[in-house]
Amino acid sequence: MNTEKIIQKQKMDSPFIGKLLFSMSLPAIFSMLIQALYNVVDSLYVSRISETNNELTALNYAFPIQMIVLAISLGIGIGTSSVISRCLGAKNQQKADFAAKTGLLITLIGYVITLICSFFVPKLFMMIYNDSIQIENLSIQYLQIVMAFSIGSYFEVVISKILQGTGNMIVPMISQLIGAITNIILDPIFIFNAHEGLGLPFGLGLGVRGAAIATVIAQCISGLFVTSIILFKKHDVSFNFKNYKIESIIIKEIFSVGLAVTIMNSINALTTIILNKILSSNGVTILGTYFKVQSFIFMPVFGLTQGAMPIMGYNYGAREKDRFNRTFKLTLFTSLIIMSVGFIVIQFGSQFITSSFKLGILSTPAIHAFRIISLCFVPAAISIIFSSMYQAVGHGYKSTLMSILRQAIILIPIALVLKIITQTDDSVWWAYPISETLCCLIFIFITIQTLKKLFNNIK
Repeated sequence: MNTEKIIQKQKMDSPFIGKLLFSMSLPAIFSMLIQALYNVVDSLYVSRISETNNELTALNYAFPIQMIVLAISLGIGIGTSSVISRCLGAKNQQKADFAAKTGLLITLIGYVITLICSFFVPKLFMMIYNDSIQIENLSIQYLQIVMAFSIGSYFEVVISKILQGTGNMIVPMISQLIGAITNIILDPIFIFNAHEGLGLPFGLGLGVRGAAIATVIAQCISGLFVTSIILFKKHDVSFNFKNYKIESIIIKEIFSVGLAVTIMNSINALTTIILNKILSSNGVTILGTYFKVQSFIFMPVFGLTQGAMPIMGYNYGAREKDRFNRTFKLTLFTSLIIMSVGFIVIQFGSQFITSSFKLGILSTPAIHAFRIISLCFVPAAISIIFSSMYQAVGHGYKSTLMSILRQAIILIPIALVLKIITQTDDSVWWAYPISETLCCLIFIFITIQTLKKLFNNIK
């Protein structure tokens, strides 16, 4: 065992669970907050193109498809990371190495499929809605670019998740920072003409297309950075394809967790598509803007789970029940604190937030919507941690069931009924806290039983 692997083992076996969790989570939290900037920065700049909000609405229509593309890469990355962390905990180095390489091959296949879909999916997707031709064309332009050139996003996400599965949280953080800074710098240059927007003396004036181009350039730079890291530096898993062979069992294990992650995130996107259909154009603008703001609250919790999952997976593989339980409880407690703070921020800071997006006459209904939807934050915190625990131990189907329940089986029917009864967008916002609360109550009992049986089932 080389020196780096000895250090990694000592790190994951640290007796100080709290210190280990936060040392691995803080870089991931920072990375996720930076990732949230990708969505928010485009919207903040685009909202300043005109007073009509058409450009912002177009991005909000496009957002669910972006979420699905991201969901695919997250599924591949987290599925691969889960296999790697469990193999390292069980001291199965060869399988961990093969899993990393298999994850990269699946990533390439995922991108090729997305590239093909970019030629026809955006046009078909916008046929769902009956909004103006201008908004439809703007959405199609944006989606075609971000899908066709998503190769940088795919490899950045997957490689970052693989490195996180080995306990390396610093490189993914730096990668996200590079991408976010690049995006922030390029957006005003590509979106506005000279002396418009931020008043820069130069600009290409490409509008919504410029926002898409700036985004994919930033993603490609991040992707090149993490790719160079795995090519030229040693890690706890090998990326050398010499003597590599594809093993169906590894593919199955990656998909057993990764498919759940993809479905979980895709269901959220599909739910948004349906809600966009039943909401008015103003409601679409409000909901899309809310999701951009919400990401700054949820992303720290997702970053926390990225730090916690390798620890839980490692200790599950190493049969360390006490360390596993301590990690799970501390992660749950921390997520509740984060989401409670987020709830307070939304309740008292919505006016400032909406003014940043230049919503104009939509500011008042947006504030009202933000305050209602944020009631779901605390139960959502519990559900997210339950889901990450299931992924860490290979129970991906339970994560999938949770997502289907809270974002489809409960949320959509409630939203439809409330819309039909009241004929207003305001009532639809209540579907979020109702569905999150019901799902959380159901899965509290399932999770308790899972934790009781978990280590008894290890052979």
